[in-house]
Amino acid sequence: MICTDVGFDPGKEIHGRKRFITVDLLGLILRVLVTSASVPEPAGAKLNVHVLAGLSDER
Repeated sequence: MICTDVGFDPGKEIHGRKRFITVDLLGLILRVLVTSASVPEPAGAKLNVHVLAGLSDER
């Protein structure tokens, strides 16, 4: 899925996109979630974990 949304995070002064990466114990990448920068870190982390655990229908 390609994310075309961009945003602004006033706390970190970031324009564009944020990436939430889930890795295993060896550091191998399991999932990468790209959102607009306006999504807060706790919400992005929760969404990433929910999708990884199969609790959400987003792929």
